[in-house]
Amino acid sequence: MTSVDVDALTAELARLREENAALTRERDEARRERDELHKAILGMPAAVGVMLGPDHVFTIVNDAWRALNPALDPIGKPLIDVLPAPLGGRVAAMLDRVFATGEPLISANVPFTWPGAEETSFITFHYSALRRDDGEIFGMVFHGLDVTAQMRSQREVQSLNGRLRTFLALAENAPDSIVVTERGQITYANPAFRRMYGYGAEVVGTPLLDLVDAEGRALLDARRKEGASPGAARAVVTCRRHDGSTFPGEVSTFPIRDDGGQIDAEGAIVRDLTEQRRVEQDRQRLQEDLIAAQQRAIRELSTPLIPLAARLVVMPLVGTIDSVRSEQILETLLRGITAHQAAVAILDTTGVRSMDEQVASSLLRTAGAARLLGTEVILTGISPEVARALVEIGTDLSGVTTRGTLEAGVAYALGRRSGSKGRS
Repeated sequence: MTSVDVDALTAELARLREENAALTRERDEARRERDELHKAILGMPAAVGVMLGPDHVFTIVNDAWRALNPALDPIGKPLIDVLPAPLGGRVAAMLDRVFATGEPLISANVPFTWPGAEETSFITFHYSALRRDDGEIFGMVFHGLDVTAQMRSQREVQSLNGRLRTFLALAENAPDSIVVTERGQITYANPAFRRMYGYGAEVVGTPLLDLVDAEGRALLDARRKEGASPGAARAVVTCRRHDGSTFPGEVSTFPIRDDGGQIDAEGAIVRDLTEQRRVEQDRQRLQEDLIAAQQRAIRELSTPLIPLAARLVVMPLVGTIDSVRSEQILETLLRGITAHQAAVAILDTTGVRSMDEQVASSLLRTAGAARLLGTEVILTGISPEVARALVEIGTDLSGVTTRGTLEAGVAYALGRRSGSKGRS
């Protein structure tokens, strides 16, 4: 071998060594990049992994994926055996399409209920095909983001919006006035409030207490301090409309608290009592009229005047006679004597329970008034007990004709009438 051949071989060897070193560096760089990528995948907060082959066998999964179900090791298992039924079959069918066509797939808000788990989780997955240099699909990489917290927050917001819509519908259609205030100024007023007070949109920003008279403001302030809940109060006050007119209103205030329990607003319900007051007054007048009518009827029933014959009337007395009723007896008897032109009037006391000096004096006064009208009064039905009581109190009945029973009194009166006719 010539010296030229040795030099050429030495140069070629050096070149090969340089190429080998470059390839080694490339390999090491590729390994480093792979390791960094692998490390990055494993450390990502989202669930990331790789599935290979048409059966979608799990080859790589990161810690975030394992955290979804720490008891499950998916490595080396096909997807259909990892995910719970029937979800596994449905997801496998979708991934078959990705494996066949290479089109990426987004599966949003997939519900997962792992065996033994108490709550359902929600995950949004992104699937992308893995291709060789010749374009052949040999697997896919997936990226899963746990959106459980977002889903729950979204549902809470939806529930809150639903409650707010319900409240707004109730408030907008309520017959009573409903307002919300912040720092004492109105921020919301329902249509009933605006109609009741005669305001339009300009009511927003108006201090609520400006719509109540001074006495009402002081009363509400005192009720707030007395109440068990700060800001809660109820009082009947005089409310002032936009045009200056007033009306009686029942104002109920209550605190509105934020999530931390702090009061950040106040609500109030106002009810116009004008119609209620009118109804109560009408009811009171009706009740008073009814009571008066009942009293008149009772008086008429308890003190009847009965015409027995021409110019002969009888008044049976029943129950207890007091000063009011004695006046009624006198009034009824005198009116009846005049109406019937009675010459004889019989007062029957058979039904009187007891008789004191006042009652006896009243009866004597009634008899005296009747005599002034030319009518003789006959007192009948005096029981032994009543007679003893009259003697004990020293009642003088010498000017009054008495008979033991009503029948005897009627017979006496009819005899008197017959005698008068004979003499005439």
